Amino acid sequence: MYGRKLEDRTVAFGHEGVLYRGSFVMYDRKTKSLWIHTTGECVKGELKGRRLTSVPSQVATWGEWKKKYPHTLVLDRRKRRGFMGTFGISKKTARRYGISVGPGPSPKLYPVVELLKLPVVMDRVGGEDLVIFFDPESLHATAWLRGKRTFGWKDGKIVDDEGGVWDRMTGRRIGKVGEAARLEPRSATAWLIARWRGFHPKSPVWKAPEEKAPEGQPEERPEK
Repeated sequence: MYGRKLEDRTVAFGHEGVLYRGSFVMYDRKTKSLWIHTTGECVKGELKGRRLTSVPSQVATWGEWKKKYPHTLVLDRRKRRGFMGTFGISKKTARRYGISVGPGPSPKLYPVVELLKLPVVMDRVGGEDLVIFFDPESLHATAWLRGKRTFGWKDGKIVDDEGGVWDRMTGRRIGKVGEAARLEPRSATAWLIARWRGFHPKSPVWKAPEEKAPEGQPEERPEK
């Protein structure tokens, strides 16, 4: 997801109807410049080299989303048919997918099969101390700016160093209110690993520690 504001203009997009490295191409209606939807970068035309600002978002099942946000609105549109197919991570296809964290040209990839080994990961990406919360059931993940907090995985729950329990989808500490009980979101996007490597061949890929840290005390890995 991207913001459409580009300096002093709001950009409107359409679908060009072609693929680039397996990613569909957008055009902006004013200059007809071409943009890659998976990176937010303009690759041809008057605005070549410009990049849209990534807006943190998340993938969730309708059931878990409705539970957290019962009054949410839904964009109702007909499902398009054709070659695009349906996106969905399952236990059978998990090896093919990863979670890309961090905006810009050098994100970091967290393979789903590695996150299954360690559902809460503290890491440093793009100069920021982040935590990735992963749900082993839905296979979805979120990323948050963690500051000085430390997190772990205990009894199937996300916990901090004070024993507080946190919600994966909202980034909030359960039972607490205020800014101190809420994390700031960062981009975490599900990708097909093969397609991600095509766009980011030199970007780092995270791997779970060979020896798992004690429960509730995940090992922090420095940025590569």
